[in-house]
Amino acid sequence: MKISRKTIRTLFLAGLVAVLIVFGTPAISYNAEPYKHEQASINTKLAAVDVYHNGSASRYSDSIRLAGRQVVTAKVRKNVVDLTSEEKHAFINALQKLKHTFSEGSQLSIYDQFVAVHVAAMGLMFDGAQGPAAGHDGAHESDLFLPWHREFIYRFEQALQSVDPNVTLPYWDWTDARALSVIFQDDFMGPNGQGVTISIPLDLGNAQGGPPPSSNGAPPNGFTPPNGSDAGSGTPNLVEVQGGPVLSGPFSVASGWVLNPNLHFKPSGETLGNTILRFLQAPPTNNYPVPKEDVEQLFPINDYPTFRLALEGFIKPSSTGQPTPGVFQHNYFHSFVGGATFDPAVGRPEPLGTMADLAGSINDPIFWLIHSNTDRLWAEWQEKGHQGSAYYPASGNRYGENLNDRLWPWDGGESTPANWGPGDLLSLLPGFSSDDIVTPADTLNYKKYGYTYDTLKVSSRQPNKRRVTKVAGV
Repeated sequence: MKISRKTIRTLFLAGLVAVLIVFGTPAISYNAEPYKHEQASINTKLAAVDVYHNGSASRYSDSIRLAGRQVVTAKVRKNVVDLTSEEKHAFINALQKLKHTFSEGSQLSIYDQFVAVHVAAMGLMFDGAQGPAAGHDGAHESDLFLPWHREFIYRFEQALQSVDPNVTLPYWDWTDARALSVIFQDDFMGPNGQGVTISIPLDLGNAQGGPPPSSNGAPPNGFTPPNGSDAGSGTPNLVEVQGGPVLSGPFSVASGWVLNPNLHFKPSGETLGNTILRFLQAPPTNNYPVPKEDVEQLFPINDYPTFRLALEGFIKPSSTGQPTPGVFQHNYFHSFVGGATFDPAVGRPEPLGTMADLAGSINDPIFWLIHSNTDRLWAEWQEKGHQGSAYYPASGNRYGENLNDRLWPWDGGESTPANWGPGDLLSLLPGFSSDDIVTPADTLNYKKYGYTYDTLKVSSRQPNKRRVTKVAGV
């Protein structure tokens, strides 16, 4: 299926309106003091671990010597439901180490440096941004979305592997009904938030899976109508949603997972505080699992711009007609975990939880599970006859989105985001070498990075040592 660029723009705008229901748009400032951490005693130069970029092996990759050549076995990213207890523990331990490890001279932990980069990438669209990439989001809502995040999560995986070389990024297959009972447990990502009850409209438009099930007139499972609501009286169809701060598990404040409020705030500028907030399965993004056919519909798409729109989650493809704009796939699961409200009288959405605030969503480690799956689906699409530069736009887009444009922040200093948000964001960013250059073309062959997915054939490769880069860029 291929649709015209004009149609893509129309569908994108319609989808953007829909996705704003759950994400909102960034705001500029509020006043808050950064959270003070103690420097951990483990390797404080973690972010400067050298790794071979563009498919070359990290020093931790399993390798053997064969006929004088180094052959590297790709590390496998697994479905969360297939992780052993030991693998879950190792992943959590590596996350905690990064959260409590500081590079020399940095105000932020290694983990929070990645948070700052994600927040700053969105700052390219604000007044004050400079350079050729200024004027649009540097990580989302355009064709660069998939290349940027492939590079980004790979570098994070390398940071994890500097703690434990056996750790890989697991993925959340959102067609798997078993995943919720694995992910939201105290031995893994922790539960839904607690302590807050809100009433929100049941149906706010097109979202993954269609309207909530109500064949017998009852509300969806897990929700109860608030007292006084009356579907037949003209009163909006409301449901009560439970959520709030995450109070248990490894990513609660009690377990030491304290967020930097300067990197965790609402579109209004109001702080979301120093703890992860979750409003799991708040309407309209409350249906689970995603039907397998919804994912299978992605793979016959034969042009990258349409595929990216569908996987990022602005449209739902159709084999019989025009795609449907709405909130799907990647976008859907940001809101599925975080939740959002939309008051038509106010005219703009408001994120309830961490994952629904797109800029700061990375504060919740579920971010990595969602983006690993997003990258997996792109890799599977590529393996189904869409490999190479023929399946990425060479030109015609804004700078940073074309095949050989440089992606911020791996652009040699070409562009600088606006210093948006509370405090001095730019001073919090890690440094990037002037020769640390990445373009979309560099990201197209996932095999060169040295990883694969358990749904793809595991292969070995000879590393390509074109250049050396840094894990976090410092």
